[in-house]
Amino acid sequence: MAAKKSTTKKTVFISSTFVDLKEERKKVWDTLEQFDVAVKGMEQFGARKTTPLATCILEVEQSDIYVGILGMRYGSEEPTSGKSYSQLEYEKAVEQNKEILIYLIDEETSHVTPNLIQYDKIQKLNNFKAILRDKHTVDTFSNPQDLVTKLQRKFKELLTPKVTAVTEDEYENTRKVINLFFLVPAAYSGREIKLKVKFVGQPQPVSKAICQSFNFEFGKTVVCKIEVVHPTFKFQNFRHIFIEFEQFKKFITLNRSVEYEVFAKVLFKGDKVKNLTTDFKDKMERIYNERFQDHDPADNYDPREDEDYYDVLNEGDGQIALNLTSITPTK
Repeated sequence: MAAKKSTTKKTVFISSTFVDLKEERKKVWDTLEQFDVAVKGMEQFGARKTTPLATCILEVEQSDIYVGILGMRYGSEEPTSGKSYSQLEYEKAVEQNKEILIYLIDEETSHVTPNLIQYDKIQKLNNFKAILRDKHTVDTFSNPQDLVTKLQRKFKELLTPKVTAVTEDEYENTRKVINLFFLVPAAYSGREIKLKVKFVGQPQPVSKAICQSFNFEFGKTVVCKIEVVHPTFKFQNFRHIFIEFEQFKKFITLNRSVEYEVFAKVLFKGDKVKNLTTDFKDKMERIYNERFQDHDPADNYDPREDEDYYDVLNEGDGQIALNLTSITPTK
């Protein structure tokens, strides 16, 4: 369903388990305070004569937008169907053709304490997530603030802001995240930032080492050089952006000579990976920096002055990456 903003006051239903996602739910409710909207969810169910299932189904029916948030719990199950209340709420939203927004916890970058995981219901949870991935364009979140940042963009498309609402500039938020990321990258890995960039040169296939490190799909991921136009910041580490296949299909059709606004995740892994790209050609021997090792001193070539050398082979612990999540032409 296409996202269209309406001046009519809308109702948003928030569906999730509660024990593990209390902070996420609170931040979403707080964010919705910026908009002229009614919010429905378990926080205001209270005591009612109807059954729990009838209550939540009625609330979904009376809503315009369904926001499904899934962590690492399947949740309480309705006795007759054996399905969780969250799944039944989702099925009702589909049946009623509601606007559906789905956010799944990023299992690679998020931190979930073991006591919050329902190990006995992992298979049911994974099956439910598979259905959502198959039927919707889902997004992921690594922490409550990451979830809210992404939802704010969707809410701006779908909802009418209150006159008094003040929203944070997304580029200013990028500066804050980048500054913190380079101090404590493990804590901010997975956060999404907004950049204005120019793509430089042609995309290249990504090495297996990088794909394994950052959980990209090998053979379906490319990397392209970028020039960050805005915001400017003192760190020059992000000279490349990784593009997975879903975004690559859009990227390959673009006029890459112009500037684009992009959203991208900043990623961090503790192990350093030297091979950034591959060429899918058989070689007897492959050493990434072979062109630097045996150069003739008489040719006046110093590899330390080669920009590409430092992009990948710079000294330091750990590996950082910038992963494209969405792209739009600048206005």
